[in-house]
Amino acid sequence: MSVILAIGAHFDDVEFGMGGTLLRHAENKDKIYVIISNSDEFRTGDIDERKKEQLNSLKTMGLSGEDLLLFTAKDNEKDIISELDKLKPDVVYTHYIKDTHQDHIRGSIIGQSVGRKKSISTMFYDSGSSYEFHPVLFNIIDFEKKTVLLECFKSQLQRGSVSIEDRKLLDAYQAYLCFGAVNVYAEGFVTRRVVMSWA
Repeated sequence: MSVILAIGAHFDDVEFGMGGTLLRHAENKDKIYVIISNSDEFRTGDIDERKKEQLNSLKTMGLSGEDLLLFTAKDNEKDIISELDKLKPDVVYTHYIKDTHQDHIRGSIIGQSVGRKKSISTMFYDSGSSYEFHPVLFNIIDFEKKTVLLECFKSQLQRGSVSIEDRKLLDAYQAYLCFGAVNVYAEGFVTRRVVMSWA
């Protein structure tokens, strides 16, 4: 069993960026923590409603509220990193550093710092506002299962802040990049360091 940290700046970032991979970790019985570094972001909807949507997504994955760690924009990055270090992760997923959203960049910096130890695999996902993102590692996913996660975030879908169809197109494209196949979906990652395990 591996300890997985999935870092998103906002509620729904993790699911849209790498929800299919997270589902596979859940099926593998890995210990998963979802971390939201800017949980107090209020410009895209009611914070309490968005938190409920996030908890609903976790429940869909078989996780609980104890697996959700919330930080705010006021929290010092060093303090967040110190708290996450205590979880002793094997794998850290986080935003790609080249991103047009300042909160995503902050999330990436936090994730890179937590993943600084040589024993930790650090992987970056496309959060939708990434640029110059060229994935080198691909994970085949079940997009129908991922859709169930994405549908938990009704407030954001209704606002048009996120789109399941857009993400489906991206995941289809990422599968095509790797396999040249249609009707297959994959999440792509840029890796800083991956430790192969043959257990």
